[in-house]
Amino acid sequence: MEDKNLINISKKSFFSVLIILASLMVVAFILTYLIPQGNYLRDVTGNIIPGSFSFSNVDNLPIYKLFTAPIEIFGSSDGITVIMICVFLVVLGGFFTVMEKTNGITVIIKKLIIRYKDRKYLLIRLIVLMFMSFGAFFGVFEESIALLPIMILLSLSLGFDTLLALGMTLLAAGFGFASAITNPFSVGIASEIAGINILSGSLVRILVFIIMYFLVSSFLVYYAKKIEKNPEKSLTYEDDLKKSREFEINSTVQVENEDKIFKVYTIVFIVLVVVIVGSSLLQLFFDISIPTIPLMAATFLFGGFISGYLVSKDIKFVSKTFLKGIFSVLPAVLLIILATSVKHIISEGNIMDSILHYLETFFVDKPVILAVVGIYFMILFIQFFIGSASAKAFLIMPILIPLVTLIGISKDLAILSFIFGDGYTNVIFPTNGVLLIGLSIANVSYGKWFKWTYKLQIFTLLLTITILIVAFYLGY
Repeated sequence: MEDKNLINISKKSFFSVLIILASLMVVAFILTYLIPQGNYLRDVTGNIIPGSFSFSNVDNLPIYKLFTAPIEIFGSSDGITVIMICVFLVVLGGFFTVMEKTNGITVIIKKLIIRYKDRKYLLIRLIVLMFMSFGAFFGVFEESIALLPIMILLSLSLGFDTLLALGMTLLAAGFGFASAITNPFSVGIASEIAGINILSGSLVRILVFIIMYFLVSSFLVYYAKKIEKNPEKSLTYEDDLKKSREFEINSTVQVENEDKIFKVYTIVFIVLVVVIVGSSLLQLFFDISIPTIPLMAATFLFGGFISGYLVSKDIKFVSKTFLKGIFSVLPAVLLIILATSVKHIISEGNIMDSILHYLETFFVDKPVILAVVGIYFMILFIQFFIGSASAKAFLIMPILIPLVTLIGISKDLAILSFIFGDGYTNVIFPTNGVLLIGLSIANVSYGKWFKWTYKLQIFTLLLTITILIVAFYLGY
C-alpha cells in the first residue's frame, strides 16, 4: 500500500483517450483541405466584424503541422491557458498524494461516513447542489476535479462506485456550468457583448437550473440505489474492488492525531473555497480579472507543503511524496496538449471562420424556430473544437447578436442557446481537457464514461431543445 498513489493514470485509460485524440487531430487536418479557407475582419479588441467575411487564397497546411501542433500550441493564444491547466494538474497530483499519505483523506472520509451513514442519498443531493451552484453562479468547472479524489473514496466507502463520484463532482459541475445563472465566463461575457445586463432573463435561467438539478441528482440517486442493491452492475466494479483494498476506509479506522489532521486540511479547503468564490465575485461585481486556476495552483502548492509538514513534521518526506504525485499525473498533461491541438489545427488551417460563415449564411433565410434550434446545434458543433466558454463567447457572440436581430430572436434567447450549447457537452466531448483530467484521475476509460452518461446526454439534448422552443413561443 505504501507505493500506491491516490491519483494515478491507468495505462488502459491513457492509451484509449490518446487514440481518440490522435484520430481527431487527423480528421481536423483533413478538414483543412476539404473546407475553403476564409476570414472575418476583426476590430482592435479582436472581436469579429459582422458581414466582413471573405475567402482567402493561402497555402494549405503542410503535413508536418499535424505533428508539430502539440508544440506550436504553446506559442499560440491558447498557450498560457494550456500551461496553467497543466501546472494546476501536476500540483493537484502532488497535493492529494501528500494528503493521502498523511491520512488527511482517511480522516475526512471517516467524518462524512459517521455523519451521513443513514442519510446517504441526502448527502448525494447536497453534494450535487453544491457543485452545480458553484458552476451556475461562479463558473466553477475545472476546479471541481480538485475534490474528485476525496469524492471517489467517499463513494466507495458508502458502498457506491467511482462513476457516482465522477457524477457528484464533474457531471454536477458541468451541468451547473451549463445551467448558468450568473456564470461570468458564459452569461457574463455573452451579456456584455450583447449589451444587456447579466441579470436579464435570469428568472428563466433559474428555472432551468432547478430542472437540471432535479434531473442530475435524481439520475445519481437512482444509480446509487441500483449499485447498492447489485454492485456487480457497476462498469467500474473490478477496478473499485482494487481501490477499496488499496485505500480501505471505514468509520472504525483509528488515526493518530485525527483532530489535528482534520483541522489542518479543513483550513486548507476553506482557503481554497475563499479563493474560488472571492475571485469569481471580484470579476462578477467589480470587473477585476483574477486568474482563478493559478491562484488555486498556488493554494494547493503551499497548502500541500504546509499542511503536510504540520502533520508529519518531516519536510523531506513531504517533498518526496509531492514529487511522486506529480509524476503520477504527467500522462494526463499529454492528453490535454493533444486535445488543444485539435482546435489549433482547425484555426491554423484558416477554416474556423469559414465554418462560422457557412452556418451564418444557412440560418439567415430559415424559419425563426428552426434558427433557434439551429443556433444551438451550431454552438454544439463549435463546442467540440473549442471547449472554453469565454473563447466561444468572443468568437460567436459578435456574429450571433446581429444575426438574431435580423431573424427576430431576442438576445436573451440567443444567450440561453449559447449557454446550453457551451456547457452540457463539456462532460461528454472527448476534446474537453477537464473531462480527460477527471477520467484520468479516476482511472475510468472514456468508453465506460460514454456508456454511463450517453442516455442522460440524449435526454438533456431533447429537454433543452424543448425549453428553447417553449421559451421562444412564450416570447422570452
